[in-house]
Formats: sequence, C-alpha cells, structure tokens
Amino acid sequence: MADPTYLAAGVVLQDRYEITQEIGRGGYSVVYRARDRRVGADVAIKLLVPPPAAARLARERLRREVQAVRQISHSNIVAVYDVADDGPWSFVVMEYVAGPDLAVRIRDRGPFDATAAARLGGEIASALEAAHRHGILHRDVKPHNILLAPDGRARLTDFGSARLAGQETVTQTGGLVGTLDYSAPEVLAGGRGDTRADEYALGVTLYYALTGELPARPGPRGAVADGHRPRRRRPDVPPWLDQVIGQATMPDPDDRFPAVSLLAAALEARGDGTATAPVSLAKGRCAMCRAPDPFGIGVCPRCARRAGAGDDILVFLERTTPGPARRAVREALEERLGGSASAAACEAAVAVERPLLRVPAEAGARVVELLEAQGLPARVEARGAPWRAAVPPPIAVLAGVVAAGGFIAGLAGAAPVLLVTSPAVAAVLAGLAALGRRTPVWNPPSIARSPLAPEAEATAVRALATLPAGHARALLLDLLRRAAAVTAAADRVGPLVVAACAAAHDLAMLEEHLAAFDARRDRLAEAPAGWVDALSRCERGRDLLTQRLLDASATLSRLQAGAVGEGEARGDTITELARDLDAEGRRQVEAAREVAELLA
Repeated sequence: MADPTYLAAGVVLQDRYEITQEIGRGGYSVVYRARDRRVGADVAIKLLVPPPAAARLARERLRREVQAVRQISHSNIVAVYDVADDGPWSFVVMEYVAGPDLAVRIRDRGPFDATAAARLGGEIASALEAAHRHGILHRDVKPHNILLAPDGRARLTDFGSARLAGQETVTQTGGLVGTLDYSAPEVLAGGRGDTRADEYALGVTLYYALTGELPARPGPRGAVADGHRPRRRRPDVPPWLDQVIGQATMPDPDDRFPAVSLLAAALEARGDGTATAPVSLAKGRCAMCRAPDPFGIGVCPRCARRAGAGDDILVFLERTTPGPARRAVREALEERLGGSASAAACEAAVAVERPLLRVPAEAGARVVELLEAQGLPARVEARGAPWRAAVPPPIAVLAGVVAAGGFIAGLAGAAPVLLVTSPAVAAVLAGLAALGRRTPVWNPPSIARSPLAPEAEATAVRALATLPAGHARALLLDLLRRAAAVTAAADRVGPLVVAACAAAHDLAMLEEHLAAFDARRDRLAEAPAGWVDALSRCERGRDLLTQRLLDASATLSRLQAGAVGEGEARGDTITELARDLDAEGRRQVEAAREVAELLA
C-alpha cells in the first residue's frame, strides 16, 4: 500500500499528469503510472522523496542527470521527457513501458536460454555504449532496471538514480553507489568505478538471467579469479557465453573488456572468436618490453633509460644500521625481486655499495615514494657524483696503497717501470669499483623492444614518471601495455600514445580538483547553483576523458586481436581517437580551471 504522505490515485501534477497507480519504489524515489491528459498517453512518473536534509542537493542532481540522459536517444533506453516541480514534489516524467522487469520475468518464468540471454545482453550493452559515449554512467545496472517491453526489446531505465540514494555531495570519492550484489569489486573497495563497473554489473545480470541465482562472493575483493562462470551452475550454457560473462566479471577492471562495445561485439559474434578482446598483459611487467617490474614503476630501467634523454639518476637504498632494521630491508628487497637478483647483489644494495636502479631524473621523487611504501627507504644520487663517493672506501684504500707502493719502489730504483704502471693499475681498480657501484642491482634485460616510436616511448616514460598513483595512471598503464603488444599499424599508434599521455595528465588534474572539493563537502549545503553546475561539468568531463582512454584501449585490443575494419587498418580510427583525446583534454582543462577558481 502506498505511503499516504505520497501520491494517491487521482492526484494530478501540474494540471496534466493524473496518477493511476504505484508501480515501484527505490531508495529515494517512488514510481507511478500516470495519464498525460495533454497527449492522452500513459507515462511513468518518478517522484523524488529524499530526506529533508538532502532534498535541495538531490533536486539539483536530479535535474542535471535528466538533462544529461535526455541527450541519449536509443531504442533500448527508456526515454526521459522532463523534470518538473509541483508544490513540494519534484519528479521525472519518463516513457511508460508496459512490461515486467527482468527480475519479475525470471521469478515468474525461470531463467533464459543462452540465445535469449545473449540477445538481452547485446541490447543492454548497446544501450550502455550509447550512454558511455556521452560520458554518462548508469551505476546501477541490475534486473530491476531492465524492462522487457511487449515488442520483445530490453529497455534500460533509471540512469543516475543510484547517485540520488545516500549521496550527500556531488563527488563522494569513497561512497558506494549502486546495488551491492551487482557492484564491481573496485567499487566495493571504495574506489570510483568507471564504465567497466557498468560492464561488470551487466555480466552479473546475465549470470542471473541464465541461472536464476546470484553468484557467490567468496573473497574480500568480491569476485573469483576468473570471473563469474554460469557453466558452473548450468552446464548447458555454451562455453563462448560462459567466457564472455567471465571476462566481463573479472575482479580486476583491466582484465575485462576495455569498453562495453567489445562486450556487445562478443555477444553478437556468438563465439566465432573474432570479437573477444584479449586480456591485458600481466601486471607487474614493464609497459614497454614486458620485463619484470617488481616496484610498480611501470617501466623497467632499460626502457626508462632508453627514453630518458640521458638525464637519468641513480636510486640508492638508505643506509640502515646492522641488525633487525637491515634484515627487514633485505627481506623486503628479496621478496620484491623474487630471484631476479642474487643474494650478494641484494646485500650490496642494502649496504649501499650498489644502486638499486637507474631512472629518469623526473621520476626520482615518485620512485622514492613508491619504494618507501614498500618498506624500502631510498634516496637519489646524480650520476656525476664526486669520484670519492663513487668508489667504496676499501677499494679506494687499496688503490692508494698500490699507487703509493709502486711510486716508492720506482723511486728506489727497484723497478722504475712501476712509476708508470702502478698509478695505471690503481686507476683501473678504482674505475672498476666505481663502475660496479654505478651498476644497478635491478637492471633486467628487455624481453622485447617496444614497437613505439622513440618520441612516443619517451613521452610515455615521462608520463609514468610524473603521474601520481591513481585511476588516470592505471588507465594509461593498461593502454600502454596494449600499445606495446600491437604489431599491426604500430607506426600510427605513436600519436595515440602521445595524446593518451596528455589526456591522462588532464584526467589526474580533474580528479585532484574533485578530491579537493570532497574535502570541503560541507560548503555544498548552501552553495550557489553555479558551484553545483561547475562540479557537474567537471564530473562529466572526468567520465568523458575516462571513456576516451578506454575507447583507445579497446581499439588497441582489436588491433592486437586482428579484429579490425578497413578504416582501422589504415589508421583512420587511430588518428580520429588521437584527435578526440586532444580535443577532450583541452575542453576539460577549462572545466578543471573553473573548479580550481571555486576552490580558491
């Protein structure tokens, strides 16, 4: 029975929409079927019913979400007509779909067969693709938000509604948005999901459509290592569909389809092997050559040095006193290197007799920060350090003894040749010692030369050196791994990589400003409308830039798999993506500047 404080049958809003019955409820909303008296057709009315303290901000967010969703016209998305007020009520007018939602359909008639599930998944993936193209995330894909129209189409509804439930502010970096059972592991862990979180939710929805049950959540990250596999509960599910759903629900977003368009293509291909994107390369490897990367730097020292323009520096571990402190550092180092350096080399690094690694100068501060977070306190030293600092004291003493002894013996006439040879021998000893001291402990051989052009490789190394840890850097790393694996059209991948590096920097700046505003969320309570609008543009810009980077990763995956069209093979799509990234980055720099001015 409807709450008497809400809308009863017969109530007319704005002298136009006559309520006929309640048809659903959400956290902060009630949905009614109503009659539009002006056009003589049924509509759906979603009434906003937030707590009083959140009402103003919820209305502002509702208006912005509706304005965004109205840009999308797609046959599998429930149309949104208007947002309006009537007295104390704020409501959204939407298309009325005369059919059950997917949850009701499964409850009443049982699970779908594989063909029907694949068709439904393809339709919803197509709807999400259209929304993601506009930088719009759904954030709450689940069976209750998928309506099954009488004509057989699946219709996705309630874009952005999850952001109205429990959201105190516009940004809320760590806030859980969505429904727990369908939330991606990175969202459950407190991160801000991107379009791959929508993909994960669709994968779980398809699992439910095939089995009638939700998958178990066995681990703290909320997903099994190879994704949720419906064949484990329903053996007659085709292996190709099991693989597609498994990949869409991988716990690490980098191992899912880079963009939902590839998920749609895989469902349409029905297992012919041409559409599934390859899983990204293993983490913990150089983005350029795939050599081990135990410290999370992104590139190995050889690739960093190759792109470092000769300004590389040495990273030494800080000197620790013998005993438990030094043992702890050595154990942490040995665990990280995992056998790629000898015990003697690790001991030399811990004793500060040899550097740990060599990196470009601009990477020094960030690398030191990374190492300290792993229990390896470190410092940087320029390669042109004084000779005395470059030679270990015992070797310096030995070289001095050799030189002095030869000189004395030569003057005494015992062996005049020693006047010349002994200084030379001492210099060789000192030089070899200095060379050993300048040879990094971690200096893995390149497994494969990066196919990127030198300019693109150098740009990528600089970007990895300067980008802070976070979402933007993770997206760029995944893109670089895919770019390094591409052999076809490699000569045209370079400009895309350069554009992606710039876009990643712009994205990191947007995220920094939004995080700064999160810290001042109390100011939103009485903020002028301009603040909310500026933040909305900044949020949308962040999502658009994220989507452009994911689109680029998806295209690189298709190139790697050989599933490309004629235009992509010629590089047309790559060039267009690079232009889009450049243009989007320039637009979002303006949005970031606007928010920075508000913060000031």
